[in-house]
Amino acid sequence: MEELVCRAHRRIRTWVASRQHVADDRGSASTEWLLTIMVAIAIATVVGGILVTEFTTAAESIDLGVTR
Repeated sequence: MEELVCRAHRRIRTWVASRQHVADDRGSASTEWLLTIMVAIAIATVVGGILVTEFTTAAESIDLGVTR
């Protein structure tokens, strides 16, 4: 009888312990969204910097016929 009680106790402890760790991934969805947004902002910043340089160089090379 004691062995049955010990086995039931271990099984219940294992079941309860596994249920306690289920909520460990709280906030993972918002973390993934935050990382996705940060990567998108980084890419947009790099591409924007490259495009501004290219457009500025192209605009400065236009001859408007005005002398300073």
